[in-house]
Amino acid sequence: MKKNYFLLTAIVLFASVQTMFAQHRSLIDVNQVLIVSGGAFSNPDDYVTTASYKPNDSITTEFGTVFTQSVQSAVVYNHFLYVAAQDSIVAFDIDSYQRVAATAAAGVNQLAVAGEKLIATFWYPNTADFVKIYNRADLSELAVISDVSDEAAGIAIFNNMAYVAVPGGWAATTGKLAVIDLESNSFVEEIDLGTEGAGINNIYVYAANNTHYLVTVNKTPWGGTSGYLTKIDLADMAPVSMEVNVVLGKGVGFTQTDATLYTVINGGIGSIDAETLTVTDTAIVAAPAMTLAGAAYDSIHSLFYVTTTDYASVGEGTIYNMEGDVTGSFDAGISAEAIAIDYRDYENVNEIFAANTFKFYPNPVKDALTIANNNQVAIDQVTVSDIMGRTVTSKNVFDKNNVVIDLSNLNPGFYFVTVQGANKSFTAKIVKQ
Repeated sequence: MKKNYFLLTAIVLFASVQTMFAQHRSLIDVNQVLIVSGGAFSNPDDYVTTASYKPNDSITTEFGTVFTQSVQSAVVYNHFLYVAAQDSIVAFDIDSYQRVAATAAAGVNQLAVAGEKLIATFWYPNTADFVKIYNRADLSELAVISDVSDEAAGIAIFNNMAYVAVPGGWAATTGKLAVIDLESNSFVEEIDLGTEGAGINNIYVYAANNTHYLVTVNKTPWGGTSGYLTKIDLADMAPVSMEVNVVLGKGVGFTQTDATLYTVINGGIGSIDAETLTVTDTAIVAAPAMTLAGAAYDSIHSLFYVTTTDYASVGEGTIYNMEGDVTGSFDAGISAEAIAIDYRDYENVNEIFAANTFKFYPNPVKDALTIANNNQVAIDQVTVSDIMGRTVTSKNVFDKNNVVIDLSNLNPGFYFVTVQGANKSFTAKIVKQ
């Protein structure tokens, strides 16, 4: 039986929490890295498998099988792993490692989670219905977005909207971007990116100068020597594309703080400045001897988890740092084409103090976060930090009233809000949608 592994890295977050009673710590640590492998392509009995790699002890444990022949995508949300595997979508509880839901989904491609919804894109052999929306809990179908014109790929979620890459089939010479309203599960529009959008595959959201953008990686066509990057201002949906003289592959990860996009370049992993749409490093990780099957970027520890394979008999998993040095390895199985990272939160916070003194709402938050000062404690300043501990916004207060913080310009993700005053502080974790 084949061994397939899906890396799911949990993140380590440290936030110091001081109250008038005691000091506490909140920790988001690397819980596990999950690997999903497709097995030997020539063996019809070598099925898709899922596995957990634990960075703390470097042990990989296989825990699930999907009885099909290839894997396209895997995402983690809370303590669930969602796998797109050829003709199925399967959900696993990655605490108990039990399969909890499955649904038939022939031609499924990429997945994304938005709250209680799972969005899936589809490609060959489908000729219609290229985007579907499911209930995340039981994978029941909620909607079919039939207006998307062709085969679809990567998905970005922002402000309850889904932005979907529409590269079309293998012979397509143009690319499009579909926009879907997730509140009403309805099609909004499709933007033609022209020939520069051909091969559009991965989409990322980032904020700069109080403006939100999409950045797309448009894969180089077979036999080509260059590719395109496209940036789209979400205010007016106007696209700007730039040609780069490298062979672009799949996107690997994105860092909001310095607008750096990591993607497969010339068979290895390189970096791109999302502001200028220029390549900054062509080979952080050099092209391996075997084919690079999958890769994921751990933004907390600045590590790349990379799988390579010959698709027939062997596969390897390697961990690299930002200098391209090998720092570890893991069992990957054959054709491990999907890797996801699990950011797990472990908290030790004075919840009684938090409940009685401050309330943070709404959480998750889209635009404005209200800090209800229940006990009228004197507040001097409110600071919002990202998961790397870097301040993204702050506000001087100097009173005992409720505080409202504008977070509309932040990228979706985890943040820490610290309330400071009278030599005391309290830090709470929030989720920005």
